[in-house]
Amino acid sequence: MSGDSVSMKTIDLRSDTITQPTDEMIEAIVKAHKSGRFGDDVIGEDEVVNELQEKAAKILGKEAALLVTSGTQGNLISLCSQTSRGDEVVVEKQSHTFMFEAGSMASIGGLYPKPVEGVRGYILPETLESVISPDDAHYARTRMVVCENTHNYAGGTVTRPEQIKALASVAHDHDLKVHCDGARLFNASVALGIPARKLVEDVDSVQICLSKGLSAPVGSIIAGSTEFIHAAHRTRKKLGGGMRQAGIIAAPGIVALEKMVDRLNEDHENAKLLYESIKDIPNLVIEKPETNILFLGLQNLNINQMQLAEELAKENIRVYGGYGVRTRMVTNRMVQRDDIDHVVTVLRRLLK
Repeated sequence: MSGDSVSMKTIDLRSDTITQPTDEMIEAIVKAHKSGRFGDDVIGEDEVVNELQEKAAKILGKEAALLVTSGTQGNLISLCSQTSRGDEVVVEKQSHTFMFEAGSMASIGGLYPKPVEGVRGYILPETLESVISPDDAHYARTRMVVCENTHNYAGGTVTRPEQIKALASVAHDHDLKVHCDGARLFNASVALGIPARKLVEDVDSVQICLSKGLSAPVGSIIAGSTEFIHAAHRTRKKLGGGMRQAGIIAAPGIVALEKMVDRLNEDHENAKLLYESIKDIPNLVIEKPETNILFLGLQNLNINQMQLAEELAKENIRVYGGYGVRTRMVTNRMVQRDDIDHVVTVLRRLLK
């Protein structure tokens, strides 16, 4: 099969970050430029950035929003703007904020992460209650809890509004802030069939990525109260995130929010098709995906994740090989239904 026309295309399942901007996004940049709407965003004069921020705040049900360069920067700004150096932040032990952001909360923010065990990525309210440090000079002050929705490492799992409300209730009872790493929040929204704002109405701050499934080339948004965003401006500046004619990335972001949310369901359907087509492979450990992320557990098979990645690459299928005994596959706009059929054929041969 490796010589036919289907396999000549590279099928990239490494992440939804590989999505290319749409033609409409590129056209939006050109149109904004020709109409003279770009300005200096550091002093708030880029009309396109302002439009994106206002639109995002409305969609997320928050008072204000701020464009930042990346999800990692957005999370760090959100943490640092609502805490003080030396404070403790409760994180799920396999969360992106804890595992995959280069230790920035500690090395840059001076914050002490307290990782706890979650259930499918969700920190139970009773778990949070049990790890809040006492008001004693021997302990760092517990000041924040971070939730992740969807949760990457748990397999793109969705946290429901009632779960977030329960966690936030405990946090706020103890004067803790709640930050939502919502890099794939719209995947959760589409999977549940509810507005994104319902998923973050009980949190103090939220970060969403425009450059994953929504296909914008770069950028994330953080949102929360006017007071929080005011502080976030200063933190963004400290981190070198002040931008000039940032409308060039805001224009695609507007298209992403307006046109690219509903189509995420296609990615979810492709992930489910992949699951249904390989779930009966003997000894393969796999859970039905809720959104667009699927993990293949290889611990009971005679192939490890690096070997599988190498064999898939020979068939022009790209995956990351660095998740221990698991291989992650992320469906995205660049992967079509016919591509899934090819992936299934190859996997069934390699994992038999």
